[in-house]
Order: sequence, then C-alpha cells, then structure tokens
Amino acid sequence: MTKDLSDRVDLRKDLIFRAVFGDGSANYVLQCLLNAVLEQAGLPLIAELELQNPFQLPAMFDRKSSIMDIHAADENGRRFDVETQVQPEKFFCDRLLYYGAGVYQSSLDEGEEYGELPKVVCVAFVSFPINATRPDVWFDKWQMHSTLGTGLGTDKMTNVFVRLPRVSRSESSPLDVFAGQLSYWVRILSSYSVLTEGEKLELSRSTRGFSELEERIRNFFGTEEGKRVFIAQRKVDEWLNRIQTEEGTLYEQEHKARCEAERGREEAERGREEERRGREEAERRGLELQKKGVVRLFKNKFGSDSELPENWAEGLSYDELETLADKIFASSSLQEVLDLLR
Repeated sequence: MTKDLSDRVDLRKDLIFRAVFGDGSANYVLQCLLNAVLEQAGLPLIAELELQNPFQLPAMFDRKSSIMDIHAADENGRRFDVETQVQPEKFFCDRLLYYGAGVYQSSLDEGEEYGELPKVVCVAFVSFPINATRPDVWFDKWQMHSTLGTGLGTDKMTNVFVRLPRVSRSESSPLDVFAGQLSYWVRILSSYSVLTEGEKLELSRSTRGFSELEERIRNFFGTEEGKRVFIAQRKVDEWLNRIQTEEGTLYEQEHKARCEAERGREEAERGREEERRGREEAERRGLELQKKGVVRLFKNKFGSDSELPENWAEGLSYDELETLADKIFASSSLQEVLDLLR
C-alpha cells in the first residue's frame, strides 16, 4: 500500500470500515473491537465470532439499505449489528433500533418458539453527539426496562453508542470516558490516518488485534479492489455532500417559510387584538354616551338641581341604561325614579 493511500484510510467512513472489519479474514480484529465495547458496556465478551454478511463492494450506494452494516454472531448465538456514522442524521437512533429489530426478527426460523430468539446487540460508532441536547455523552447503553420500578424488562435488544472525536476539528473526548481496550480503539478509529509509526508501534503492544488490523489494511488496500473501495467511498462522500447541501437548502427554505408563517400568525393575532380593543373602546364610548343621555333626561324632567344617586349606573349595560331611560321618561315623580335605582 502506498504512503499516499495509507494517509487516506479513514476507519470512520462506511465503506472503509466495512471493507476492513467486514471480511472473514478480519474476524479476530472485529472480535477485539467488539469486546472492547462489550467490556465497557458490562456485557459478556465474545470467545468466537462468525461473520454473517461478508463484505462485497456494492455496485451502488442505497442510503436506506443496511448494506453498510456488519452482521455477526458469537458462540452463544448473540447477533451483532455494527456500523459507523460520520455525518449527523435525523432519527439515527430510531434507524439503529429499526435495523436491530430486523436482525432480531429474522433470527427466528419457522417453527421455532419466541423464547429461542437470540439477544441482539447493535453497536454504533458515531462522530457526532448522540443527542444534541447532551453533547457531553460519549458512551451509552440502551435497553428496555420498566420506568415504574418493577424491575421488569428485557435485555434481548441492546444498543451501544460510542462517540468518536473528530480529529479534523481538534475535538477530544474526556479522558475518563473510555477505559481499557476501548480507549485504544477509539483512538485508532478516530485518527488512524494521522498515527505516526511510533504511535502504531505503541498501539501494537497495548491493543489486542491492532497488529492484525495493520496487516489487513496493508494487504487489502494494496489491491485493485482496495483502490475501488476508495473510489466508491469518494462517490459516497460526494453524494452525501450533495444530499446535505440540498437538505440544507431545503431546511433554509422551510425555516424561511416557517418564519413567514409565524409572522403571518403574529400579524393576524395583532389584528384580532386591535379589533377587540376597538370593539371594547366603541362599547365604552357608547356606554358613556348613554349614561350622559340618561342624566340629561333626568335633569330635564326633574330640574337641573336634581341629582341621581352616587354610582347609579354601576354595572348597568347599554340595554339596561336604555330601559332605565324609558322608565324615567314614563315616571310621574322623582321619588319613583329614586326607588327604581335602589
């Protein structure tokens, strides 16, 4: 493998990862990688691993396909779904659960009982925060357990997330997050192409499977198929960049439309509020005019010196004031009006 090509081995990329770890000759390397994850997750380690979908360079890349995942099984019948993801993706966790459920469902042959379903472990190496609201989470394990404290649940489906730092952005994970072999493998996966010969020698002494990984990379990417993987990965990257650009443009358009719609709703609400205040002001003015009309009628009938009781109009509506005016007009004495207002 030429030095130029080795500098471009990014183990976080879909096709590169699958080509390196998804071949029968790399079973031990994949086993070492998974055991590093399982050890930190508190799950039983793998003694023997069998690959179920050996790597084949796809003629085309289908984003909705699980072709980029690695499927394997261990000596206890556990099934593993392994993948790496560089770019953030909407509903990535849901997608991982969907793929894992597919592995779980397809593991039961016709005539077998549900109790024979194997445990499924989905391992995802991601280069972005698992949850945008929790960028501090670098390692997590999800299983189904009761939220009511009953202790019930199942460990038949387990999702394990390992967040890889982005070397290109000088991002580093907290030193106390990854322990044991996983601390070495996180370093390898996230920065293999920039490792010095001295660092590789150090890792070959400390990391189980690293020497075999080096041999696998050296042997595979020195072949024509290895070169085709790089070309295919470049096409995948270009396609993803184009999709992200289109999605970014679409997001901007949707955001602009949402903002305009929100402004429209705010303007409509302001219009309704102004209309409501206008109605209230018109009603207030009409009420004041009606009160003045009642006062004029009262003084015209009983003299300018006559006075209505204090707070005589309190709580009266426009229609009630109009009724009162009719009664004042029809009354025969001041006392009769005053009795009406008590």
